[in-house]
Amino acid sequence: IDHQARLAHASVLYGARTSSAKTMYYRWKGLGRPPNFIDVILKAEGEESDIFRYRLAPQARVSAGDLRPQNQSGDTEPGWVSLRAGADGRAYFHDFELMVAPELRWDEGEAGEAYAALPLGWVGFHTRRWRVGFGLEDRWFGPGRFGGLMLTNNASPAPLASAATEHAVGQGRFRLEAGAGWLNQPRSDVENPGWLVFDFRFSPFPALEIGATRMALFGGKGRPSPEFGQLLLPTRPHVANDPNQRLPDQDEIAALDARLSFPLDTWVPNLGVAYLDLWTQYGGEDVIARQIGPVKVPALAGIANLWGAELGGGAWAVCVEWARLLDDQFRWYSGHRVYHDGFSQSGMSMGHPSGGDSRTWSASVRWMPDDIGAEIFASDRRRVGVVAPADGQIFTLMRDERAQSAGLRGWFSHLDQQWNAGVSVSKVRDVQFKPDVDALHWRFFIGI
Repeated sequence: IDHQARLAHASVLYGARTSSAKTMYYRWKGLGRPPNFIDVILKAEGEESDIFRYRLAPQARVSAGDLRPQNQSGDTEPGWVSLRAGADGRAYFHDFELMVAPELRWDEGEAGEAYAALPLGWVGFHTRRWRVGFGLEDRWFGPGRFGGLMLTNNASPAPLASAATEHAVGQGRFRLEAGAGWLNQPRSDVENPGWLVFDFRFSPFPALEIGATRMALFGGKGRPSPEFGQLLLPTRPHVANDPNQRLPDQDEIAALDARLSFPLDTWVPNLGVAYLDLWTQYGGEDVIARQIGPVKVPALAGIANLWGAELGGGAWAVCVEWARLLDDQFRWYSGHRVYHDGFSQSGMSMGHPSGGDSRTWSASVRWMPDDIGAEIFASDRRRVGVVAPADGQIFTLMRDERAQSAGLRGWFSHLDQQWNAGVSVSKVRDVQFKPDVDALHWRFFIGI
């Protein structure tokens, strides 16, 4: 749907993505494209709202290998062989929306016992302009294709209650979302910390989209909570003279992003290339770093950057992306004095899959003629082993860990189901920053 929107040079606010099929339906119908297999898949979302309608689709996946997947809702498939079986259920009545996707999992070598998981569970109210609800669902804020600095589907989703509104403004659109919840997976610092999410998107015209995202951690088991005003605007972000960590504290990160799209086929007909997308995201710790007269001005510290470009036309698209998350002495991605696990679930980054202290190149070539498709992808990631920050400097290990990966995946639709399969390999040098310790990992999967 996003690719078709780019071909049509339409505003669909790419930087705010959720698991909602109703959101997909509204975006798809707004493009005015001829009916195709997408209308069949989203039939339940497009029927009259005064009747009860539902869609229940089986899900299953078999994977083998020791390469741990990323951007898979926290499911790392820890066994040499992993089996997944479940169902994706969607139900609607008037403007109420229910999503649930229970799953049974089994991993070879993990005690040999099957266990249940719920990567998707959401109930709420959803119209073209408003979406209010509570539950677990994947979210992705920012224009990145392979990762984002703030929130992606890399870690398991955390419970969140949120309200979002989206409206057309002239030729463009704007969207605002605010949510509150908690991080429910095991942590080594503070259990069940509170979690705040704010995101704003504005597209004044189809070629431009700008966004701003902010997240915060606070409170948690055995921890006092800051004042409500400090949660909304932290003017006292760094607590000093508190060696026993008894004073209220919070961890905030924020990012600004922008996407610019050039309609090449409008400027140069018969070129064979429809669009060129350029995007960037700029993030860091959300602190009050300076003051202009009596006014305290928010600023970002511990900066991270993400840049990307995509060239596409017809059924194909070529994409490349670079992310730099080299934390400085602020240790904004992880290492907060209280919430040192940062924004993570079960040790997995909720933002960029490479985590902090890393630099990553990613690229892909996609071919999507209709209800089938294929993608070749590759990445090159360097991780820095940080020992400790001291006196405004960062002390690191002598060797960086470098992982170079490549793979192929494909998919097709049959009987209203999408089948997919893929294979990937990864060569890792200086594993865990140990000189001359290398490893080769691989993974194969097939599923619906």
